[in-house]
Parts: sequence; C-alpha cells; structure tokens
Amino acid sequence: MPATLDLDTLRALIAIADLKSFSRAAEQLGRSQSAISLQIARLETLTGHALLQRSRGRVIGPTARGAELIMHARQMVDLNARAVAAMRRPLATERIRIGLPADALERGLSSMLRDIRSHYPDMQLAWYTDLSAQLVADLEQGELDLAVFKRMPSNGAGAGIGAEPMAWFGHSKASAADGDAPVPLVLFAPGCAYRDAALRSLDQAGRDWRIACEVRSLATLLAAVSAGLGCTALPVRIGAGRTMSRARHLPELAPVELALGIAEGCGLAAVRAIGALIARHYAQG
Repeated sequence: MPATLDLDTLRALIAIADLKSFSRAAEQLGRSQSAISLQIARLETLTGHALLQRSRGRVIGPTARGAELIMHARQMVDLNARAVAAMRRPLATERIRIGLPADALERGLSSMLRDIRSHYPDMQLAWYTDLSAQLVADLEQGELDLAVFKRMPSNGAGAGIGAEPMAWFGHSKASAADGDAPVPLVLFAPGCAYRDAALRSLDQAGRDWRIACEVRSLATLLAAVSAGLGCTALPVRIGAGRTMSRARHLPELAPVELALGIAEGCGLAAVRAIGALIARHYAQG
C-alpha cells in the first residue's frame, strides 16, 4: 500500500521550518506543541529520515532531506488551497437570486453592489423586489436563494441584520385629532411591515383609521402622501431624505426589523458569503 502524506502534518513541518520553533508553530496552527511533535515524529518514521536539525531542544533548520520534502510540501499545500478555492468559486453559469423590498434599492445599493462584485466578479446576480411577505414565501418555495425582508421584531426565521426607526409623515390636517374621525392612511398592500407597524400602532392607541390609498410602489406612496390623501408610516431615513412633513398627533411607532434569510438546502457557498456582505452593508446603515 503506497504511503500517503498528510497535509496537516506537512503544514506543521513548513511552519516549524519557517519559525524555527515547535512552540511558535503550534501557536500559529492552533495546535498543542505535543500534537505537532507527534506529527513530525510520525512523518520522520514514514519517510525514514530525520527532517529537522535540532540542538539543545532548538530547531536549527531542516536537514537536506527535510528541505527536499518541504519544497514538495509547499507545492502540495498550495495546490490543495487552489483546488478548494476553485471548487468554491461559482461557475459562470451559476446564478444567485436575491430578493429585496423595493425601498431597499435606495439604501446604498450601488456601494453594496461594488462590494459584492469586488469579491465575486464573475457571479451572475438576479435581483427581485416585492413585498416582504412575498419575499419570504418565495424563499420558502425555493424561488429565491436569499432575501432581505422587513418584519416586526421577532424570533422568526432569518437573522436580524438591522432596524429601521419609523415615523409618521403626511399633512397635518390629515393626522390632526378630529373627534372620532378615522385617520386616513396611505399604505402599501398587505404583506408590508411598514403597514403592519402603522396599523398596530393605531390599534394599540385606540385610534380609528381608514385606508385612503393602497399602493405597491414607494413612488406611488410618496405621490399619494404629497397629494394630501393621508398619512403613512415610513423609515425616518426615507421621509427625512425627501424633507417630508412629519404627521402630528399620531401614536409612536415601533421600529421595523430587517432580516436576511437563505433558502433551505442552498448548496452554493457563495450564497452565504454574499449574504454576509449584504448583512454587513445594512448593519453599517
């Protein structure tokens, strides 16, 4: 049976030769000194040669046979690293499907794309936008590989990656306390966390409300609010960025949580890596 050289043992041999110390090599490799000493002893038994020159317990350097083996060991370790990287690198034909809420496209999308492309220049990315509830459904059905979605703070599926402080926006006459008149609202269609935050806030405060306009795009929502159709609940960054008027006399809004989910059973290592880049982008605000 042919002898087989163990890559971890070869890494230990290289580290000892480079650092001229068993203890420093053990620290670098995250192993105990006794463990790598045993590895080298077994390697010397396997090759039939002393591989390291030692004097008074100190490593002087490799022997002639040790230097020869180290040359091959460096090539083998390097080849192994390149083989693993090649297998983890996505094929040009592979595509990652990413879902985002429509308003998330305004949250520094260009900088996030540059970050992803710098790490995965050949990866094909397909972007989809929809309401958060639909994004979660698509993720569960395997129609998306990963998705960012909004939700009320919870322990639900998906990792929380950030929070959106919320505020009311709209003309004051639409939000003023006017007896028992219901508050006119401009909201996204059901399935949006902003809508859920708005209705929960009003219900908990005992305020009556009515849907004055229901929309499916941020542009339409902003136009309806600007036209005076009603008030809406939006992240502070969106309303402040457009110098929208804050609505008065309405109850406080809880923040909306941003979460990131990855499709169950998704086998592409790049999906999790890209998910981590997206999570970092949103965590930085």
